[in-house]
Amino acid sequence: MLYILQNYDLQYQPNCLWPVGEFHAYETLQFEPLPSAEKIALLQQFQPTSPALQLWQQLHFILLGADAADFALFTRLFSELPFLQQNMVYSQLMRSTFIGKAVGLDLAPLYRLTIESFCRENAERCQVLPLQGSGNEEFAVFITNQFVSSLHGPTLTVLNYASALKHIGMHPIVICTTSVAKSAHLVYPLPTPVFFGTVRDEYFASNTLFDLDLNQTQPNPGGSAVKCWGQQFDFMQTTPMDDPAHLIDLVNFINQLNPRFIIGVGGLNPVLEFIAKARPVLSVPCVTSLVLPIYAVPVLHRDLTAHDQQRVESLGIQHPVLSSRLPFRLRPFDCVKSSRVDDKVLKFVVVGYRLEDEIRGEFMQTMLCIKQQYPQASFILIGPTAIADYPAALEHCTLFTGRISNAIDLIADCHFMLNPKRQGGGTSAVEALSLGIPVLTQAFGDVYQYIGDPFVFETDAERLEFISQYLTNPEFAAAYQDICLETAAQATDTAAIVQELLLTYDAYLQEYPA
Repeated sequence: MLYILQNYDLQYQPNCLWPVGEFHAYETLQFEPLPSAEKIALLQQFQPTSPALQLWQQLHFILLGADAADFALFTRLFSELPFLQQNMVYSQLMRSTFIGKAVGLDLAPLYRLTIESFCRENAERCQVLPLQGSGNEEFAVFITNQFVSSLHGPTLTVLNYASALKHIGMHPIVICTTSVAKSAHLVYPLPTPVFFGTVRDEYFASNTLFDLDLNQTQPNPGGSAVKCWGQQFDFMQTTPMDDPAHLIDLVNFINQLNPRFIIGVGGLNPVLEFIAKARPVLSVPCVTSLVLPIYAVPVLHRDLTAHDQQRVESLGIQHPVLSSRLPFRLRPFDCVKSSRVDDKVLKFVVVGYRLEDEIRGEFMQTMLCIKQQYPQASFILIGPTAIADYPAALEHCTLFTGRISNAIDLIADCHFMLNPKRQGGGTSAVEALSLGIPVLTQAFGDVYQYIGDPFVFETDAERLEFISQYLTNPEFAAAYQDICLETAAQATDTAAIVQELLLTYDAYLQEYPA
């Protein structure tokens, strides 16, 4: 196999026709299945001379946590990449942190290199004008990386913010910039599985109403719009990161409209940063971790800690970090909790579209402990169709649903929701609480930040003790159901949350005019 890599190294020399598809197949079918120790040993023997395979080698070292990783070499190679390739590599590393890889790598310097590259590349193509006066307060522009469907939490989040502003008389415009890694960007070899963001091609259609409530489209002569919760929002999807013409059109639109409020929702976005370099932009993440854009004003969905403040200062962030809870708006449903403590089958639900990566040995051990203590236990895993190395002892009592549209109906029939150690999962957790179903989590990640300490259990013994009390003590169970409902109500009070954030941001704009 070393000879194969050496041969690919020759083919990946500059000015050669790179075997992109062929190498990706080799990586997927031959290299990726190797045990980690064998991968590291092979990579240490391999001495590539092509920058492309040097980068690939260093990426593997980083993801494997190998001591052989040379961060100085990796950073130099990364800095020499064109923008789209920088964004591609950065996206893979950022995504890997969701599943516990590349944890020790500081991605901020790579992000800065990526954003500076994009801004430098487009500086001569178009110019964003500063905020003129107090700006146009009639319209609010929302910019997001991805727009998918009503099953996608961040999609609902951007529409939830837009709905809140519509409620107070503003005119929201939602723009999806598709600023994600795409399959067309795969040029340099990357470790598999390669992450590509979701881009729904149908949203490029003009004069179309995209009805998320009914999951259908229809002609809309007045321009494209999206409908959700019975409300309609002006909408457009573009590709300004890939197509300079789209960026020029977007910048011209911003310059002419001169909105006072430009709000980015979701992951860090090069297009948003390009605009924020010249005029005020608010950046609202969909996670509770500290996400720091370079030019946009950051929002944190929890209180700023001393460690957070040190991080802000070390990166030289110029804007203040605004604290605001992340509001949830649940998908419409008419079901009610149907599970009872005296049911013959005790159902535990786990929800997520990345569970294949998020459910690991420690969580499986928790499931085994529950099954041992409660032989009548069954598990409903909503999202995956299978999980690698899943315990044979649990296969007969586990339902893998795959991706479904009626998750809330299955959740309502369960007794408890289990949350693995991960980022994400907030929407389904709040849905469970709104039904009065307890969520068992650890003091980590988004779910913990959203629902708080009453639902934290750090050991299997603590989890089993809680389950026992809940099943055998009616007063305890009733009290916890009240806690569930109260927590869900606080998390879904969108109007109060968004109004407070808007007032805070507006005060910032008045104190620090552009």
